[in-house]
Amino acid sequence: MSRGDLDVRGIDELSGKLLSAIEEFPGTAEKGLVTIGNKLKKECVNQTPKGSTGKLKKGWKHKVTGYNGSELTYELTNKHPVHHLLNNGHVKKTPGGRTAGYYEGQHYTEKAVKLFESQDLQPGLEKLTKKLIKKAGGP
Repeated sequence: MSRGDLDVRGIDELSGKLLSAIEEFPGTAEKGLVTIGNKLKKECVNQTPKGSTGKLKKGWKHKVTGYNGSELTYELTNKHPVHHLLNNGHVKKTPGGRTAGYYEGQHYTEKAVKLFESQDLQPGLEKLTKKLIKKAGGP
């Protein structure tokens, strides 16, 4: 076998066990997803600028949907009314409606997601996978 080849044995059996565990134990899958998602939420809060009132950081809300195991989703949004303007940028206008410049977005949401993916995502998924396999009767 060359260095570039990957020899995986039993992957079909493992994925089958994992899917059945998710269907059998949706509560465990949901709890694990919320744990991982809350780490993302914490990273987003840390990357969000404080602002004058601090309400922008408090605007992060999450929602878990799709309680059948195959479509479990963690949705994270910021409910603050100017979040999208500060994150993505916007045109500055005078009271008369004339364009006065452009506010370059800070892209703090994207920075937080990249940081989360590089540090916390893989270990969190591995931990959740081990829990689900253990519940399904695996090693």
